[in-house]
Amino acid sequence: MAQGTRERRRMLGRFWLRLTVFCVLAVLLLAYAAYVLTPKYDYGICSMLNLYRQPLNSVDVLAVGTSLFYSGINTNVLWDEYGIAAYNLCSAEQPFWVSYYAIREALKTQRPKVILLDAKPSAYSSDYTKRGRTILSTYGIRGLENRFGAMLACVETPAEALGYLTALPQVHAYYNQVTGEDFIFPPDNGGRGADWKGYIESDEVEQHQRPSLVWNSVKRNLNSREEAYARKIFELARQEGIPLLIIGMPNPDYAYDHMYYNALWAVAEEYGISGINYNDPNLRYGLRYTSDFADWQHLNVKGSMTFSRKLAEDLLERLDLTDHRGDEAYASYDRCAQQWYEQYPTFISKP
Repeated sequence: MAQGTRERRRMLGRFWLRLTVFCVLAVLLLAYAAYVLTPKYDYGICSMLNLYRQPLNSVDVLAVGTSLFYSGINTNVLWDEYGIAAYNLCSAEQPFWVSYYAIREALKTQRPKVILLDAKPSAYSSDYTKRGRTILSTYGIRGLENRFGAMLACVETPAEALGYLTALPQVHAYYNQVTGEDFIFPPDNGGRGADWKGYIESDEVEQHQRPSLVWNSVKRNLNSREEAYARKIFELARQEGIPLLIIGMPNPDYAYDHMYYNALWAVAEEYGISGINYNDPNLRYGLRYTSDFADWQHLNVKGSMTFSRKLAEDLLERLDLTDHRGDEAYASYDRCAQQWYEQYPTFISKP
């Protein structure tokens, strides 16, 4: 082979190597820029990103749903008082199509003994997800197949989903909100650190009355897409052999949701899935509508503790959940609870 030919091949090889390195660096820089510009709100992106930082197969109770879940299921109480290892994988106004892909992604690293599914999306009427909520609900998902699947489910056309997948076209406008903390990877979860388990506190107190409604079995049709993805979730849980419980969170505005919840229970029964509706007037466990809610839908800190004790008792009655307190493999739960009780010292746990 002529010397000139060999030299040309070496030059061509160096060219392609430089081009490949340049492309890789460009992709990494663009991905990091998108990460910096993405708002690090704990109520969505952070709860998903932080799940990857949890020890492998350390979550026994995976709670997936809306803000009613992340403000109401107090993972610190579940751990400190009952030894239940729970994690809230939630986001604001999370529809069932996001819940489906979030569960799929979670099952890559966790094998929960039960999945708790929020019933609230059964009352949602929109076919698609608003832009801000799409970012919050999907930008924490690392797995490309589930990330793009969730984005595609949130929007009307594949072209819109592609815009979310490339990220920068959607988040570039947040540049004037960027702070030094936005450059940190992974995020610090509002100062809670990696041990955080997804519970988000609501400190406010708003007085309400117990919902006044006729407790009946009347059903109102679910949004067709919400129902379709609820069925996907039920099928996924059955395929994976993981028990699933639908949870209706106590809610002063429940009179509006009542008939949608009835329709969801009926769909779930087709798959042999049950649930607990904590709006049932026959359930009395100390929750006070005059002091335990932050607003017209969300439990406050006091309410989350009262509710979570009742939830823990019901879960232990139905499931064989191990008390992991004292197990070094679950030390992150100890650290999370300790930090939280130091922040809220007035809410002492039971002996």
